[in-house]
Amino acid sequence: MPGQLTNKVALVTGAASGIGRAVAQSFLAEGAKVVGFDRHESDVGTGHDAAYVGMVGDVRLAADNRRAVELAIQRFGQLDILVANAGIYDNRRRFLAFTPEELDTAFDELFGINVKGYMLAARTAADSLAKTHGCIIFTSSVSGSHAGFGGSLYVAAKHAVNGLTRQLALELAPEIRVNAVAPGFVPTNLGGLESLGQAPSNTGPSAADLPLQVIAAAQDYASAYVFLASEAATRMATGSVLELDGGAAARGPRR
Repeated sequence: MPGQLTNKVALVTGAASGIGRAVAQSFLAEGAKVVGFDRHESDVGTGHDAAYVGMVGDVRLAADNRRAVELAIQRFGQLDILVANAGIYDNRRRFLAFTPEELDTAFDELFGINVKGYMLAARTAADSLAKTHGCIIFTSSVSGSHAGFGGSLYVAAKHAVNGLTRQLALELAPEIRVNAVAPGFVPTNLGGLESLGQAPSNTGPSAADLPLQVIAAAQDYASAYVFLASEAATRMATGSVLELDGGAAARGPRR
């Protein structure tokens, strides 16, 4: 039986781990061909088989984004889906805990990956996506609509992603649909700010803190990306931010 994404070609950034890896695996299971783009060579895989090819690069560089799109076209002949997912976290660092000099560097690092990286991926892929009437899916966060689930840098960046989702939905219609998935806590060792020497973060609420009393794995979110990329969502879904947080926003952040 054909999968929901049979004959589709997807480019997934941040594909080496966490949600990006889960999305790439789910897309493959649904019949898509996938280009995985990540800065970690050991995890993204640079070989290829009939349906998957990985490449190493930096989402902050226009040239690397262009290489990723060109790889999809050269290897698979088209591009239907962009999942801009690569991101880092600020480990909930409070605003006044930064010196001005630290903030200067940390802003460039986090916004470079979490916002500029999304914009570059979208712009580089847009011409190819328009030809296939494709779609863009951004990974946002509960922090994109609510304060208190990250530090000031992360919350500001994810608010920017939600705004970008809605603006591009207007600008790129009717050829390209643009949506976002906004997860709550995902135990994926999300990278911290290297400029501050932060280790990857895997801390968050316990299941008892959430109304649904469940801490979801990365794979639990992948079906939302499959839906937004599928024919089922083609007619009306654009400019939407799909919040999947176990009720975290309804409960409010931990103090």
